[in-house]
Amino acid sequence: MSPIILYNHDASPPCCLVRLVAGVIGVDLKKVDVRDIENGVKNPEMVKKNPQHTVPTIDDNGLVIAESRAIAMYLVSKYAKTDSLYPADLQRRVLVDQRLFFDQDLYNRILAVCAPLFYGKPVPQSDADKMKDGLDTLSRMLDGKQWLAGDKVTLADYAVAVSLATLEYNTEFAIDAAKHPNITQWISRLEESSPMYREHIEQFFETVRKTAEEEKKKALQK
Repeated sequence: MSPIILYNHDASPPCCLVRLVAGVIGVDLKKVDVRDIENGVKNPEMVKKNPQHTVPTIDDNGLVIAESRAIAMYLVSKYAKTDSLYPADLQRRVLVDQRLFFDQDLYNRILAVCAPLFYGKPVPQSDADKMKDGLDTLSRMLDGKQWLAGDKVTLADYAVAVSLATLEYNTEFAIDAAKHPNITQWISRLEESSPMYREHIEQFFETVRKTAEEEKKKALQK
């Protein structure tokens, strides 16, 4: 059986989630790095594999899956030794699913305050307000809880944490520990929960910082 192929971009938060989950459950990935995230996935071969022509995309011996959360759910369901990250029990699983759907919205709000950096443009106040509202919602979800969906770390925790890590692209919107102690304390618990989590998130931070600096220089040259 061939290794799972991951079409990857190191600076992509969704790709980070897939790498993180695979690392935590001990699945080896053969990375195929797409350097040009706009055009590198639009060649005929990739469009045939994934009509969305997006990364991450995986190819598991002919089974092609796009969308980071769907990939993570698949990897855990097929390869993890236990179901703790994505429970088999329906009542427990649906809580994880709900938080993953929330994360899709939160990520889009975060992306809206980070994307202008790449074009040298200011962040619209309406987008800033929506992002801050998303953080307020997350804080309420964590009120009195250790984890987002149950009494153990799940895919929901990893997905939301990676979305928040995207804010490293625009540190003006970094999480305020005084305003959102629920979030910062939860992040600390995640960092302590798994050496593999720390390793992947630190690598991602390093890549993001480098990429953000490069994009700022490009924006100034325009």
